[in-house]
Amino acid sequence: MIALLTHRQLVATTALLTGVVMLTSAGTPQPLRPQVVRTAPSAHRHAADVFQRHQLALRDTIVRLAQAQVGTPYVLGGTTPRHGFDCSGLVRWVFSQVHLTPPRTARQQARIGAPIRRESLRPGDLLAFGERDSVTHIGIYVGDGRYVHASSVAGKVIISPLDRPPSSLIRPLAGARRVLITAGLERRSGS
Repeated sequence: MIALLTHRQLVATTALLTGVVMLTSAGTPQPLRPQVVRTAPSAHRHAADVFQRHQLALRDTIVRLAQAQVGTPYVLGGTTPRHGFDCSGLVRWVFSQVHLTPPRTARQQARIGAPIRRESLRPGDLLAFGERDSVTHIGIYVGDGRYVHASSVAGKVIISPLDRPPSSLIRPLAGARRVLITAGLERRSGS
């Protein structure tokens, strides 16, 4: 297929075809000139804008899905709204609704995506809690310094402020991960 040819192969093929056409044409030989098809910069910008809008819509959908689960009972090992959630079950279920399937445990989920600093948080980012490399809890950042998580202490899915008073029942923030590609989105969306 011509679409899969390298530039060098395309030039060689064009030269060969030019020779064949020149040999078989009845009139004066006219060499074939390769035409380079260029994509307009505006087409690239349009594709990038469509992709960015899609990523923003995914981010918003993840936030809405997570918030809709507030009040669902906490169940150790739970993975559905009907039977309840544990923290990683909630994250996995929410992301699976937009056709993304993270691993099952909080520790594994804390390794997906790209690490980000707390001051760079955007809705839809994952928040991992625990000590150093021992992540034991995970939630979904929903904006305004808040996150949704299935809390064993509260016994249900709740929204909590990221800045909470220290407690022996609350694990410290161990890190944050960005699963969705959002480079450049904040600049355009204002979020």
